[in-house]
Amino acid sequence: MFPAMSPPAMSPDVKKQAAKTRRLPFVLACLFFFCCSTAARAATFDLQTATLADIQAAMDAGALTSEKLVQLYLNRIEAYDKKGPKINAMIMLNPRALEEARALDAERKASGPRSQLHGVPVVFKDLVDVAGLPTTAGFIPFGAPVPERDATIVSRLRQAGAVMLGKASTVNWFGNGFDETHPIGATLNPYNLLHSPGGSSNGSGAGMAAYFATLAIGSDTSASVQHPSANSSVVGFVGTQGMVSRAGIIPRGATQDRPGPMGRSVYDIAAMFSVMAGWDAEDLITFRAMDHFPQDDWSKRLSPADIRGKRIGVLREMIYEGPMHEEGRAIFEQALEDMRQAGAYVVDPVLTGLDLKTETLGRWNRTAEYEKIAYTNAYLARLGPAAKFRTVEEMIAKVGADKVSRGMVAALKLPPPDESPDYLARYRARAMFIELVHDTMDRFALDAIALPYRTNPPERLDGPRPPESTNNLTSHTGLPSVIVPGGYTRENLPIGIQIFGKHNTDLKILQIAYGYEQASKRRKTPATTPPLPGERFEY
Repeated sequence: MFPAMSPPAMSPDVKKQAAKTRRLPFVLACLFFFCCSTAARAATFDLQTATLADIQAAMDAGALTSEKLVQLYLNRIEAYDKKGPKINAMIMLNPRALEEARALDAERKASGPRSQLHGVPVVFKDLVDVAGLPTTAGFIPFGAPVPERDATIVSRLRQAGAVMLGKASTVNWFGNGFDETHPIGATLNPYNLLHSPGGSSNGSGAGMAAYFATLAIGSDTSASVQHPSANSSVVGFVGTQGMVSRAGIIPRGATQDRPGPMGRSVYDIAAMFSVMAGWDAEDLITFRAMDHFPQDDWSKRLSPADIRGKRIGVLREMIYEGPMHEEGRAIFEQALEDMRQAGAYVVDPVLTGLDLKTETLGRWNRTAEYEKIAYTNAYLARLGPAAKFRTVEEMIAKVGADKVSRGMVAALKLPPPDESPDYLARYRARAMFIELVHDTMDRFALDAIALPYRTNPPERLDGPRPPESTNNLTSHTGLPSVIVPGGYTRENLPIGIQIFGKHNTDLKILQIAYGYEQASKRRKTPATTPPLPGERFEY
């Protein structure tokens, strides 16, 4: 046997080195854990995908301010609205927007945010009065009056902490298209610059598609929130008639008019609608919605994005056929498959027995023509001393009938609504269609109805708008309706999916739309307005 041997003696330096070597795995493990935990805590802000929740999280973390957010949008407007692709969506910007943003940033530091809209930039269709900013109505002879009072919805948004970023273009409200009386001319569709972004909230739709603000407001008489939302591949919502006040908005018809939020996600739309909705003594129609107004932030009631078991009907009588509709129909069929895959029960077909495509075009149930003169005169009275004209009659007399649309001139000759058998017949037809939808949904036990908003793609700016592009069913009946992006044709033209339901089921419709949106995620950024430096960062 070999004798036992003691280990050789080590010098102090060698002992220190050995100790370091033994500690190295522990140090490396700590470093690995620190890096992993830091990575887990890191977040990315991306203007192209950010919802209100993402914006508020970045602001709460100190990585984003309202001032910086406003500047990011101003940079995009500078780069893409009158330059580059020249989207031409904005009529004017609020010169005090950055100042307002800084004040809201200071308030956040002192007392926290007022709501999810705190410090968030919003643009308004230029029929909506924003105190201190001109209202042009897209008609130069109107005189661009500067209202002293906010529209009711603007006041609500201002109280929630939103930043009034500016005014988005609308079609020529009193004149003829985008002729020489329009302040800036036609707005282009960011997805295909040769095509229309939809009307009459065209600037709001194109502005949302091009990321000119976080949110926008449009107004809808005959689909003027829903049409540009579908054409511009954004989300738009019109709540049940009476949920949102129209006071301070240049009108078209008391029976049909309603403003609505437009944005890039159902989440954002739900949060904004929760602020906009509420009764208003200036607009008595809001008393119809008592007991149905949001009592909290509806965006918090969308999750989980679950439409399992929801019965969604397909109103096939509203869907066109033919070569021009093939791509749109295929996109809609994919949307139905997305709903099925998400667990919804698609009831197809749902039939009423009527030719709804023709019957709802507006010939027999549109009431605005009889209401527009008196309703507009009531708006001018609210505007007060800022108004260039006291009445529509005075405006037409001074501007000249040749500058004003034939429809507006013809409306002067119509009898008051309560003295017109034609108006009363239209009003009864409108009530019939509301009852028809309600009864059909009850008969088929439906939670919602799904349609392609339109199956033919957005028309060219230099071409006519065919009758097949019109879908007035929800606009003329005041039913709650959401437009969600559904996909794109070979020419990169958007097709929107419409989800609607019975009166006063607004939250349910938003929840189903959110479930479809999260299951499909079809929306993409237009190539004509790509990201700019500084819009994406980690924190």
